[in-house]
Amino acid sequence: FSVLGKRKSGIQYDKRITGRMIDQIMEQYELKETISLADENGNLASTVGFARRPYWHYNREDLNVKRWRLKEWDYYLVNTGKIAVAFTMSDLGYVRMASISYLDLETKLDATKTILKAPSKERVMPIESKTGHSYFRTGKMILDYKSEPGRKHVRCYIPDFYNGKDFRADLMFKDIPEESMNILTPWPDRKHFYLNEKVNCMPVAGTVVFDGQVTRFNPEEHCGVLDWGRGYWPYKSRWYWGTASAMVDGKPFGFNLGYGFGDLSAASENVLFFEGKVHKLGRVFFQIPQDPMQPWIISSDDGRFEALFTPEFDRKADINLQVIRSNQNQYFGKVNGIAILDEGSQYAMKDIPAAFEDIINQY
Repeated sequence: FSVLGKRKSGIQYDKRITGRMIDQIMEQYELKETISLADENGNLASTVGFARRPYWHYNREDLNVKRWRLKEWDYYLVNTGKIAVAFTMSDLGYVRMASISYLDLETKLDATKTILKAPSKERVMPIESKTGHSYFRTGKMILDYKSEPGRKHVRCYIPDFYNGKDFRADLMFKDIPEESMNILTPWPDRKHFYLNEKVNCMPVAGTVVFDGQVTRFNPEEHCGVLDWGRGYWPYKSRWYWGTASAMVDGKPFGFNLGYGFGDLSAASENVLFFEGKVHKLGRVFFQIPQDPMQPWIISSDDGRFEALFTPEFDRKADINLQVIRSNQNQYFGKVNGIAILDEGSQYAMKDIPAAFEDIINQY
């Protein structure tokens, strides 16, 4: 597979995005034992990099930071290539937020509802991803997450979700893969940081009910991703993220690709997921056309990921509350190309459902 043909097709690519990370030296340091995120003074621990398990121990009480500047969220996405459902629950310090999206990728329907509420006296987001219970409840939305070892349960009910129609979801993720993508990314000031775990390829069972249609998920055919994030963010940030979680010929395959903020010299978050294992990639670049609905070129500096992403749908959102603003473009489409696993074998990606996003936040 070669992307050279597309480079000759006349598509104009945005070089400002393509070259954003070229001058950074990346060590790809891997953590292999449990450590505290903070030192005895509440400052960020010196060990940054990536890990295949959640080895960094996060405790917000140990951190010498302004509590209202901590951002904590759990985001679940299931993307079948025909529909996508996404659930976000977050505590942004000075406001709590929940957002649900139901996307019909064939008819281009975007049904999304976002609710804000005052912060709780105590933080309700769990300090780890494997266990915990968090919830968001108002008269307009009920969203409930429960995590136990090996399984995660997502339930949601929204009356008058879209055009007067209710929305219900009851999803159970089981057989959680033993390896995940974990990364601690600092900013150059060594004060701000982002601790992130991506748990891709989680088999899912359950139902989503909307507009008289019942969508049933089968763990032999469908899987999803959890994006678990905890961090002390600067006011303005931008990121690029690509994710896929699919069952291909009965085997789970996916990827996590991203960059755009912080000091990435210690490691990247770029990995492949195959049969429960993480396969580490180097630096990955998104060559985004000036018209982002044209095919993107996605390639890695180690030659282990060469692909075209063809967008089919752009879920746009611009949440503008003056002080808080989130300008989002999340593109859903298909990926075709070649990925090389750690042991050197090639994996042919053919029409893998994927989502890539470009998000600018001020919060």
